[in-house]
Amino acid sequence: MSVGEMENARENADWEVSSKVSDVRERQQARLYGVLRSVTYPTSAASGSFTATLFDGTGSIEVVWLGRKNVPGIKPGIRLAVQGMVISRASGLCVINPSFQIAPMVDNER
Repeated sequence: MSVGEMENARENADWEVSSKVSDVRERQQARLYGVLRSVTYPTSAASGSFTATLFDGTGSIEVVWLGRKNVPGIKPGIRLAVQGMVISRASGLCVINPSFQIAPMVDNER
């Protein structure tokens, strides 16, 4: 998906989007919309966290669900709106335990 397509999708999202990944800062509430590029599952022995990488056309940010092994419906390629607190981790900024809404697929993504 191109940057222009992401800008258009962000503007037409059903959920109010007030932030761009490139603009978010630590200790700030953010509402972001983008496409999940990847997901990372914790090892079976660890309580860990389920992590996804969200790309919005301006940059990427990790979305982390603490203590979760997976989140139903969350997989690479979906469009996702998230709202939550931005924190800093060793790997960079991330949105922690967000509220989220999975956006419907458009015809050319099926």
